[in-house]
Amino acid sequence: MDSLINCRNQQRIFLSLVILLVLTSCTSKFAGDSDSLLNHLPQPKDKIIHFDNTTRISDFKIKHSAFKLKEIGNNLSGITWDPYNNQYFAIQNNSAIIYRYDRDFNFLGKMKKKGRINNDTEGVSFYEGLHLFVVTEANTAHKIKIDQNAFDKQYYYPLQGYVLANRPKIKNKGFEGIAYRPKSEKRQALVYVAQEGTGRDNKAKMKIYSFNPQVTSKFMKDMLYFGDKELSVNEPFNAEKQFKGIISDISGMTFDPTGETLIIVSQESSKAIQVDPNTGRVLSQLPLSGAPSYEGVTIGPSGELVFVSEKNWIQIYTTN
Repeated sequence: MDSLINCRNQQRIFLSLVILLVLTSCTSKFAGDSDSLLNHLPQPKDKIIHFDNTTRISDFKIKHSAFKLKEIGNNLSGITWDPYNNQYFAIQNNSAIIYRYDRDFNFLGKMKKKGRINNDTEGVSFYEGLHLFVVTEANTAHKIKIDQNAFDKQYYYPLQGYVLANRPKIKNKGFEGIAYRPKSEKRQALVYVAQEGTGRDNKAKMKIYSFNPQVTSKFMKDMLYFGDKELSVNEPFNAEKQFKGIISDISGMTFDPTGETLIIVSQESSKAIQVDPNTGRVLSQLPLSGAPSYEGVTIGPSGELVFVSEKNWIQIYTTN
């Protein structure tokens, strides 16, 4: 009798273990694509070196002559180095096409958009491995999914859209830049976006906005608006006031690898500036040359400053 009871108990324990393993497997499967479960995300393949919180862009110099990306017909407008996917993503305006390059700018492929995204895409930023953020002239930002399936099928689609401000009254002076600031022990993760402005018309103002990239719609809306309770949009500083006499427009931006400073490029002023992202205080300046009409900037895998121009030029600055 005792042996029969022990046998039944062992059977119950075995069944419980099987059920537990099945539930664990299912949970992992469906949780794998969630932003909140960062342990499921791919990790950066390269640690960006030669750049810390004491680095100033005024110490950078042109590495070699500018070169063209021949795969892009025209209107290259933004770039980001993605340390998770170990490649550059470059975006073209008036087409919403994203081009992919390895660390040496060998062409890997391109992706066209599907879904509700304005064609006039102006900037792109990496975001936590499975996604990118793109920004459009219509003052919207979009979180898009990228994975091997997107690379193979050569298209991307929006997961969540964010209308962050009214469109400016002056045509073609909307959002131009976007940059992801990863979280740290002292701060939450934020996405910064920049409204272009211009020195040629005082009605078009430079502006910097920030928002929480992990916000999604509770009601499955494909677009969140700056008036919604779910989406909090902040203006950390007055860009016109802080940048007066230094730059007259914003054409692109990126955070340094530490997330402590924001690097902004100005097309009209042919200059890059490095600022405190909380106050807008200008910490360093870098006059630009070598290519016309600078439109975007990123930090490359070895800490180099990589600038793109609308005529599809790449110009690299380094400290050595």
